[in-house]
Amino acid sequence: MSARYYWVGLLLLWSSWQVARAADVTLTVSNEDDRQRQEVVAIDLQAVCQRLGIAVGEPFVVRNAFGQEVGYQKTYDGQLLLDVAVQPHGQAVYRVTKGVPQPPKCYVQGAMYPIRKDDIAWENDRGAYRVYGPALQRTGEKSFGTDVWVKNTPELVVAHRYRMDYEGNVQEDSLYKIGKKSEARQIDLRTSFHLDQGNGMDAYSVGPTLGCGAPALMVDGRLVFPYCYERYQILDNGPLRFTVALDYAPNADGIKEHRIITLDKGMHLNRMTVWYDGILQPVALASGVVLHGDAGVVVEKDRVLYADPTDNPQKHNSQIFVAALFPNGLSQTLVHQQDGHRHALGILNDYRGQRYTYYFGSAWSRYDVPTLAQWQNCVDNEQHQLRNPLSIQIQ
Repeated sequence: MSARYYWVGLLLLWSSWQVARAADVTLTVSNEDDRQRQEVVAIDLQAVCQRLGIAVGEPFVVRNAFGQEVGYQKTYDGQLLLDVAVQPHGQAVYRVTKGVPQPPKCYVQGAMYPIRKDDIAWENDRGAYRVYGPALQRTGEKSFGTDVWVKNTPELVVAHRYRMDYEGNVQEDSLYKIGKKSEARQIDLRTSFHLDQGNGMDAYSVGPTLGCGAPALMVDGRLVFPYCYERYQILDNGPLRFTVALDYAPNADGIKEHRIITLDKGMHLNRMTVWYDGILQPVALASGVVLHGDAGVVVEKDRVLYADPTDNPQKHNSQIFVAALFPNGLSQTLVHQQDGHRHALGILNDYRGQRYTYYFGSAWSRYDVPTLAQWQNCVDNEQHQLRNPLSIQIQ
């Protein structure tokens, strides 16, 4: 081959490589903190797809600096989610190319569970939560707030718990009908999600309270509790984020409540955005956590935390740490008592129905947060992440 053809071939190869390279997109995530960051970041999906030369609905592949494929999520509101780790004052670089990705591992998931009334329950690798719907409301049971299900595994376990509990109840009922009470009790001990079957349990008491982080209007100093949701729509369902929209029936004054709740992988805190239709004059908006004892209550200017003793402290021998965090402004925090129930509350006065965002969440002493002091540190860290987002460059 002559030198002329050799160099022409190299030029064509280089040009082809440049064209292919131009079709790639580089995402650079920068951390200006003195601390390590590990979290889910949101990137403008349309901007990435435009640079990649594809439509928003088309697939693509994301790889880390080693060239390994990493999972991602497209959200209902046009975000690309990545779970990133960035060293202090460092950068993490990801490359996006056209192609069909491998199925990602799912860390966050939720559903409506008709086998148990119409609970909506969701979880991530840190904990699980549920809210109640019309089927429960029709029974007359008063459960207004957000429930907490603790777990000690990053794996998804909620669907299994529901199924195991349901099947156990069917077996128990059959045994009770033929008088085998002892055998029925043994089935309950092995299948109830109110007991730890090896990955956590539901041992948090809600009842006619806010539970962990539900919102409520206040009139003349009294909480006006919402009842169960009327309609729901799951907007995002993993692998990195769960989002559900909840609508509530109008109250006696015709005021209608709306919520959007979001939980990301790795976070102990859910994001709650709440707003109301039909508020004719300013009221107070409150949220917080129910208190089942006097110890372990922390009330600060922009957050409340609590070490809940579980629904059976003498037998469970563990604590459920809960919190509500208000980074977008607040009038006051306090301990409030009403009808025999106490709450640690954050209150926003002169509220007129606009969208308001705050955070709520939990941890378990038998998992990754063993003490109240470490729970405070955990909330500190997640609060810092919210106030100091990582910067992202699309090239």
